[in-house]
Amino acid sequence: MTSYPYRTVSLAFALMATSIVLPQPANAQSLDALDQLISASAKPADAIALARLQADSGALLDALATLERTLLSDPANKPASLLHASILCRIDDRDGAAAEFARLKSKDFKKPEWAAARAPCDAPATSRQGAGK
Repeated sequence: MTSYPYRTVSLAFALMATSIVLPQPANAQSLDALDQLISASAKPADAIALARLQADSGALLDALATLERTLLSDPANKPASLLHASILCRIDDRDGAAAEFARLKSKDFKKPEWAAARAPCDAPATSRQGAGK
């Protein structure tokens, strides 16, 4: 019977378990692609710009993920929270959007910016972008 050092077996088991437990990101082709995405959104302003591009191209869940990474490191980021709330409306998560908007104050934003963010929530469900996706 071949004997393996405990450390080697433990490392092999840990690697095997990690590959089973951790799924690949939904839209990333590789870990390099995911690293590039994270690097491109490292600064809050860059993350917001990237999330806007993602949302405009219809990748609403990707945009939410980008914003959530930003909000994890900077929960008080008001522009990211406002965009996050607006995208939640676009995917028809009214409760999530309502919670986001409740934490924000309209006076902290320009009226057109606030109105544009609220527009997907104020529209009927059947006409919202992303409804049913």
